[in-house]
Amino acid sequence: MMDLVLRINGEEKTMNSPFISGMTYKKYLALKEKVDYLKQRPTIKQLDALIQLIVESFDKQFTVDEFYAGLNRYLFEEKLAEFCLIAEGIPLDGSFNPEEIEEAEESEADATPSDTDSATG
Repeated sequence: MMDLVLRINGEEKTMNSPFISGMTYKKYLALKEKVDYLKQRPTIKQLDALIQLIVESFDKQFTVDEFYAGLNRYLFEEKLAEFCLIAEGIPLDGSFNPEEIEEAEESEADATPSDTDSATG
């Protein structure tokens, strides 16, 4: 679950849990093709695109400019990373083990096609 508290017009406004629909996920993957937000520093244009997606996932309860202005520098990057993790389906409850993903990727890369024809038995 992602809680987002923005300072808007001098007041703190709290939003909870973005809705990560299939469409949100699709848009996130398209953005991630250009920059890995968790590993690289995005351009301003790439950053605007991610924040626009965050705004959409919170049902436009705030604007891109309100997101920029409503968070301090430290929380700004933290919330971007948190959203990316949620969009990628990585649980934020501490149950995520990055080693499990690495092992799965390695075993998939090592898999070789079978020379036997399954139809012949």
